Amino acid sequence: MSHIVVIRPYKPGDEFNCRDLIKDGVLSSRNNAFMGNLLKEVTFQVMILSAAVMFIFFGMPLTVCLAVLPMVVFLTYFVTYIAFAAKSMEVDQEVSNIARTYMSNAFSCFWVAEAFEPGMMIRSPSSAHYTVMTDKQFQDSNIDVSSQRKKIVGTVGLLKSHSLDKGAWIKRLCVHQLYRRKGIASCLLNVAIDFAMKQGYSCANVVASEHTEGGRELCLKKGFELKQMYHKPIFGSLITVLMYEFTYQIKPGEDNYVTYPRKLNPLTSSKFRWKSN
Repeated sequence: MSHIVVIRPYKPGDEFNCRDLIKDGVLSSRNNAFMGNLLKEVTFQVMILSAAVMFIFFGMPLTVCLAVLPMVVFLTYFVTYIAFAAKSMEVDQEVSNIARTYMSNAFSCFWVAEAFEPGMMIRSPSSAHYTVMTDKQFQDSNIDVSSQRKKIVGTVGLLKSHSLDKGAWIKRLCVHQLYRRKGIASCLLNVAIDFAMKQGYSCANVVASEHTEGGRELCLKKGFELKQMYHKPIFGSLITVLMYEFTYQIKPGEDNYVTYPRKLNPLTSSKFRWKSN
């Protein structure tokens, strides 16, 4: 067994690899977010309105008015870039404090997916088959990995929620681009859910953006239900990102919400359920 991935708890020294991995994961959807914002109806409206105002009220030549089009495109990219840079800094600060944030009490935890590979990789990890296992399964298997190199290729964390009664948040679910579609994210999510069950949580929630389709599909396959949708502003109300909040009911029937801290209006009620085809 030359290619394996072990899901294990975080340990000191992992933060450097985790920081780079999660940062790359955040930035990987930047171009998709830019294209999504650029193709929104409001962006076209801003382009047309700006060109019309310059032409009608200021009498500028049509060629000059059309120059507003690339300006809006640049502004959209600039705002998207700044938003992702700010998000990257926020994530970097959180990951720098994993030990204190996730590992300082019994009700939260952080896990990494660590790949063990031959020292000389003949082919890309994207085309190789990996056996994914938990840390306990790995210890019981007695597999010799002394001659193999190791690399952190995935992460996930679970925190006690301050807004959900007996609820938890699953955060930082991320897998390296070359190691996706191998069951790593699924196993990471399983480990987090199993931990939430053992700790007596009533539910485990996760948030995904409109630009992370793979993550949303995985949540639905794992039995998560759509709790609500809301728009997260990037540049006022002109540029927003549609966010999906999913919930995994560990103890069905419990009213897990006690407060709702967001000032944003959800697009759907908590009774809405989104089912995949």
